[in-house]
Amino acid sequence: MENKTAKFILKTIILFPIGFAFWTLTNGFDPNHWVIPVIAGFVGSFGIVFWQLFDYEKYDEIQYVDFLESKHSLVADKNSENWNEINEMIKNPFVKLKVLEKTEDTLKVQIERKFIDSILTVNSTQNNIIMEIEKKFLSFLPDNAENYRTLRKLEKRLKITREQPSKTLLDGTQT
Repeated sequence: MENKTAKFILKTIILFPIGFAFWTLTNGFDPNHWVIPVIAGFVGSFGIVFWQLFDYEKYDEIQYVDFLESKHSLVADKNSENWNEINEMIKNPFVKLKVLEKTEDTLKVQIERKFIDSILTVNSTQNNIIMEIEKKFLSFLPDNAENYRTLRKLEKRLKITREQPSKTLLDGTQT
């Protein structure tokens, strides 16, 4: 199931309760006429995902794990140049942000967005700098590729070795 169409359908099904709840709250629910709220729920969730689709399709290189998601990660080489560049971006940010936590090896920043803020976590390990970004709340919702775009801006300024998958399954395998 690793294609964009399947992910689109999966996200539509996941967001169905939002469309269904919106229709039910505004028009009420009659158990004898349940077809219209169900159709409205699917149309609403399809609309939400379809609206997001174009922002993600702008990136030809986007991987399946990042498509229609708000959680993304990136791995950079650990060196003083990269770490200094990250600290410089925090001092002179390209977006409005607030530093939540800062230690010698960890940096946690809240990036202000229109609706739901994002959290950028930067961890310095022995060999790499791992950057992870996700929505502060409702991270299962797509975010018009805002977090992906932010991570790409960081990538352009740093030396990147490889991308780290955004999700790990319960059995430890990666998607």
